Amino acid sequence: MNRILVRALIDLAVSIELASDDEIEPETATTLLDDLAVALEDLPEKDRDDLIDHIEELADATRDRDRREVLMDLPDTLGLTDD
Repeated sequence: MNRILVRALIDLAVSIELASDDEIEPETATTLLDDLAVALEDLPEKDRDDLIDHIEELADATRDRDRREVLMDLPDTLGLTDD
C-alpha cells in the first residue's frame, strides 16, 4: 500500500470524526465515513491488517488525546475489524 495515500485517507477520516457539527453536518460526516468503509470492504486481508497496524502506529505516536481516541476507534468505524 502507498503509505502517503493511506496516511491521507486516515487523516481525512480523523478530521471528519473530529469536526464539529458546525463544520460538517453530522449526516454528511456519517455518509462520508460510510462511503470510505464501503470502498475499503474489498481490501485483501493483508492490506486490511497493514492498514489497521498503520492506524495503531499513528495512535501510539500522537499526544493528542482526542485524536488518539478517534484513531483507536477508526478500524471499527471503517468496518476493518470482524467485531
